[in-house]
Amino acid sequence: MQIYVACLASYNAGVLHGEWINLEGRDADDVRDEIARILRESPHPNVTVDCPDCGGTGTTYVPRVFGGAECTACGGSGKVASAEEWAVHDYDDVFGDTWGEHPDLDKLCALQERLDELHNDTERAAYTAFCDHEGLDDVTVEQFHEAYAGQFDSWADFAENYVDESRLLHDVPDALSRYFDYESYGRDIRLNGDAFEVSGFYFWSR
Repeated sequence: MQIYVACLASYNAGVLHGEWINLEGRDADDVRDEIARILRESPHPNVTVDCPDCGGTGTTYVPRVFGGAECTACGGSGKVASAEEWAVHDYDDVFGDTWGEHPDLDKLCALQERLDELHNDTERAAYTAFCDHEGLDDVTVEQFHEAYAGQFDSWADFAENYVDESRLLHDVPDALSRYFDYESYGRDIRLNGDAFEVSGFYFWSR
């Protein structure tokens, strides 16, 4: 997942300043550091923050120099210019409608960790659909796998796959099993609330 982080001071001044940040393999602190860098590079700074090079001390370590040397990044002041506020203006994922402009970065990165556990893009799309339906941002991969039945074109296809996998008609002669009404069976599963469908992905109700 990627998010587009925009500097609001620049945005309010009519200037677009921001970057896409890839969340894969990153924790929330990494993302916060990236956002802080974007704000320090803003063409419309409105606050000062601790210098990242010297940690706000104004000096940097130099071998064999007692007390270190004056930090060249901040001129020894320990402070650098920065913009203060930011917002996420875009997501490359449908979760944007859920998280909005001011997401909880810890929860967002935890979601990315769960997406990284899934095997392929189809599973990630199914997981996204499942979370969107359930209204949850903390569905575990285990919970998803317990509910996920697969991707099908219709309830009849879903029912046929379930019957085959569960071997419900295993002992029924082919001469009779061929007349089994998968469409009606799938409809009954849906109406009974035993399963639900989201964007072609089918899930067992929890």
